Amino acid sequence: MRFAFAHKLVTYLFAGLGLTALLLGTTFSPIESLLLVAAFVASWFAEPPLLDRPGYSRFWNVAAVVFLLIQIGRAISGEAMLSVGVQYAAFLQISRLSHRKTAADYQQIVILGFLHLIAGTVLSAGLDYAVVFFGFVVVMPWMLALTHLRKELETQHGADTPMLRGELESRELATPAFFGGTTLLAIPLFMLTAAMFFAFPRVGFGFLSNLGTRTQSVAGFGDDVELGGFGAIRDDPTVVMRVKPKTRPTPPPQSIAVRLRGTSFDRYSEGRWSRTQATGTELRHLQDQYVVFRPPEPEDQEYEIILDPMQEAVLFLPDGTVALRVPPTVRAGRDRYRRIMQAPGLDIRYGGRVEGPLTYKAFVTPKQRGFPERIPRRLRKHYVEVPADYERVAALAKRVAGGASNPYAQAQLVERYLRGGGNFRYTLEQPDTEGKDPLHVFLFEAKAGHCEYFSTAMAIMMRSLGLPARNVTGFLGADYNPYGDYYAVRNGNAHSWVEVLIDGRWITFDPTPASGQVFASPSGLAVKLRQMMDAMRVRWADYIVEYNIRDQVKALRGFAAWYRSLRGGRRSAESNPGDGSGDEQDFAPIPFRPDWRWFVAIMSTFGVGVLFVRWRRKRRRQTRAGRQLDPDRDRAVRLYLSLENSLRSAGHARPPDVTPIEHAKELGRSGFPAADEVREVTDAYLAARFGEDGLPLQDYHRLRHVSRSIRAKAKRPPTA
Repeated sequence: MRFAFAHKLVTYLFAGLGLTALLLGTTFSPIESLLLVAAFVASWFAEPPLLDRPGYSRFWNVAAVVFLLIQIGRAISGEAMLSVGVQYAAFLQISRLSHRKTAADYQQIVILGFLHLIAGTVLSAGLDYAVVFFGFVVVMPWMLALTHLRKELETQHGADTPMLRGELESRELATPAFFGGTTLLAIPLFMLTAAMFFAFPRVGFGFLSNLGTRTQSVAGFGDDVELGGFGAIRDDPTVVMRVKPKTRPTPPPQSIAVRLRGTSFDRYSEGRWSRTQATGTELRHLQDQYVVFRPPEPEDQEYEIILDPMQEAVLFLPDGTVALRVPPTVRAGRDRYRRIMQAPGLDIRYGGRVEGPLTYKAFVTPKQRGFPERIPRRLRKHYVEVPADYERVAALAKRVAGGASNPYAQAQLVERYLRGGGNFRYTLEQPDTEGKDPLHVFLFEAKAGHCEYFSTAMAIMMRSLGLPARNVTGFLGADYNPYGDYYAVRNGNAHSWVEVLIDGRWITFDPTPASGQVFASPSGLAVKLRQMMDAMRVRWADYIVEYNIRDQVKALRGFAAWYRSLRGGRRSAESNPGDGSGDEQDFAPIPFRPDWRWFVAIMSTFGVGVLFVRWRRKRRRQTRAGRQLDPDRDRAVRLYLSLENSLRSAGHARPPDVTPIEHAKELGRSGFPAADEVREVTDAYLAARFGEDGLPLQDYHRLRHVSRSIRAKAKRPPTA
């Protein structure tokens, strides 16, 4: 590969990875991202003589100043400083790529690309950034080595000389061996990065800690929800949370019917549910354990939930949750326990920043049926409100309830009417409600819809019977991921149901047909690939994104325990094992307890191996030095090899038993069109290789050009 092309290709790989790290954040709109990609591709075609025009350089200098002024104006007008700065950094890289002439320009591209990677660590914390980072580790040694070589060539030959252009066209520098050797440099570079990641305390980044956090928009957990919101996402495979039950059968079932409660709504009007804004109360907690109804007990079932950041900071609760355990955040090296707020309607939300998936535990009682909740007096009326002109709905509710006077029996009859008996049909198609009340269309015309229509119908019908009821949104069902050993809850699992207040407890009812069954678990190769990628994302978040000073302390304690175990045999025999000292409890030896002789043996073997490798390398260098040619003879050999390549392409390769001078004479006798050029190159080669004459670098480049021209001259037709 030609040196110039290899350097250009590696430069674009390096710069492309840096720009990708910027695009992974949330600072670019789709149109801005498209423009950036188009400019990046267009810059590839910027070549001489365009680069040599004075007006071209002046254009990019003026453009940089103008764009800077535009960005300053946007920042003054209220645009986010982060967005403005990142966009200007991307523009500077496009400017450098479009104006790459000398080694200094390439060095600036290196600096900008590295800064883009650093910015990417703030803008994105996902697995996609991990791919960019590993690509960066591999490409960086190539970029640094090729840029350094170009700088040395420019220092030796000048910035724009024929000799420099000849070296840039050489195929002897950017060889497979070069790329293979420099790729090996990625190993110590990665090890150094990992060591720095482990060693430097992660104590939080202040206001930068959540700049790159991506949040998902999931309908139904904000201040209001419109009928038809969930049906549109039924087929969305995006994973929004993972659930790990502490106890489960073996082998684990492919799907579970876990119900995860999110938000409740108390007011309904014209096809839209909303919740009354009310000041919540902070949940009581002891360190990271929060009490929802009571402290956890030994018989409670434990669920670990890994929740991706959403636009709404909702904590989802499995049915029967009585307590939570939410880990603290780490800021300035200290644990900061989150404020967990509970608003009326059992709406539980967390405070504080999130740098990645939020992992918490829910303690669930299997004995509790419904849950008590005190509703402020001023809000109680909302739970029995029925819109005006709903007499037909009220009449239907009374007819379905029949003569039942027990509230629970009434709720069961309404649920059974909507869910079973073939009266209504579940469908993802939206009923045509143009100019009509959507609930009347569902109950009396279409008699088909998805979960929001069924839950809304039951809630309003129960209110018509005088029972407080509310609409609840959350998720129902989860599919097992064998690669991560957890149950994945998808966007498509979003669901809506009803809670009715009976005898002071809110009881869950689900009138949607077949909602009591777990939705069919998806299958196929694409699903398995998505499961593998999601499991990798969870591990990346667990071991990298959420790695903090607590994990560092834990790892250091483990290392200290291992170190003490190396010398622990004799020491433990001298100490009293029953002294109960806290130090022994914190740093208990691991089961394998080698003494100091193990350590000496391992290090001695390693040292002998290092000495042997160094001795072999020294002998190899001495052998090569004895056979290495001086610069003139080395250039002569490379010159004649180039000549032989040209002759071989022209169909006049030198036979193995013919000497170079004999082959040159034979070509002259046979009337070969380029015989004079062959003789000139051959004589120069012999004089430098075996005689006393040298081969200056300038003559080498001239004769190299002559040898390359032989192929074209040999193909020309003879002139009359």
